Amino acid sequence: MTTNSTQVSARSEQPERSHAAVHDSYPLLPTQFLPSRIRHASLAQLKEALEKLYSAYAINEPREEWIWEPDPRREISDSCEASESRSQYEISDAVSLRADSDPPDDLFETQYVRTWLSALIQYGCKQTEAASLVDDAASLLVHLAGKAASGERWCTYFFFLSQDGPPQSRDEAVASIRIRDAALTEDALGIRTWGAAPYLTRRLIQQYADSRERPTKILELGAGTGLVGLGLASWLEKQQPRQAKALVTLTDHHANVLANLSENVTANGIGGVCVRRLDWQLVYNAKHQRPSSSHETLAQTLPQNNESLTARYGNVDAHVKFDLLVAADCIYDPQHASWIHAVAEQHLSRPSTDFPNPQLHLLIPIRATHLAELASVYDVFSAQSTLRIVHTTDLEGHDDFGPVSMCANSFPLRNKGSAVSYRHMIVEWAHASGPAHGT
Repeated sequence: MTTNSTQVSARSEQPERSHAAVHDSYPLLPTQFLPSRIRHASLAQLKEALEKLYSAYAINEPREEWIWEPDPRREISDSCEASESRSQYEISDAVSLRADSDPPDDLFETQYVRTWLSALIQYGCKQTEAASLVDDAASLLVHLAGKAASGERWCTYFFFLSQDGPPQSRDEAVASIRIRDAALTEDALGIRTWGAAPYLTRRLIQQYADSRERPTKILELGAGTGLVGLGLASWLEKQQPRQAKALVTLTDHHANVLANLSENVTANGIGGVCVRRLDWQLVYNAKHQRPSSSHETLAQTLPQNNESLTARYGNVDAHVKFDLLVAADCIYDPQHASWIHAVAEQHLSRPSTDFPNPQLHLLIPIRATHLAELASVYDVFSAQSTLRIVHTTDLEGHDDFGPVSMCANSFPLRNKGSAVSYRHMIVEWAHASGPAHGT
């Protein structure tokens, strides 16, 4: 097993500066510029304080995330084939890396801002002259609640292959994708980009950049916002005319997720990308000749008219095979691993002279609350299975669903959100020979 540190830099779209200059930039500290006595501050001073907060948290500015992967912090040797003894409790190595990660955001500053904004809202509701500040203050409070509580946002993701430290310019990116995250509604969790997606995208680009073999038919499971499939499609499109044009199929099941996914495909305008409906459980039930009248998982609820709302996207043809299947943070119920196994058996092509190493890539957050889900992956894709895990890599990363961070003036290199350990698993047909193609 290999343990790496993958970095994501969230930043606003402002003029670029050298890496040396970055460390001289620090975020404005609210405790230094917010008027401590709201009642005694002028309206102009309160407006200026809100403007500084909007600047400090980069609100209403175009958002970017730069994804790169430096040299591994630590290597742990392992065989290509996953050991039978590996279990859901094998998380200590990955979790221990967090001790070396960047320090958490200053919680005191964040709490101070929340308290100050709450007081300003109360003041504005009572004092007519300050009423115009209430909406802006309330919007800031919502922003401080984190990504899950915010509304629609667009973010451009830049992917880099340099191993020599943080990139210095957008021009170094090998691919870029613009993604819309919509407001969370009902149980449509895929309407937001989760932390695993940019990491898996970057690792796939790295793998195929180092390989003579490149997939021409790709299927993303539980695509959500479509970052993984679109990011890989963007990179593959730039490899022309070296290889045949790639066909990428992005799939999901929830009506709201599919609608947002379709918008992201349109926004990026990459040829050969389509959106389809795919219900993993239906594939599993058909394979095992089980009735398909209802869903057995409690992990997600669907709109009552979901079938009619999603009919326009069409289903994935059961007979179509793909060189590559990818899934980022898609297993949040112990049954999901079995369903994905059934989908892979149906849609993953067999090794051939045209493409000798068809693979399924899974990137799974290691969560103490979801050990059963992680264990189910090892149980389902075991050495006795037709499809088995042949390579694993642990990554130290972040997920920006936690509290927001303040931004340095123009280049916040520090990672955002909560520290998360991820496990990247590569799955191949059991009879496939040769070394795994993991990075």
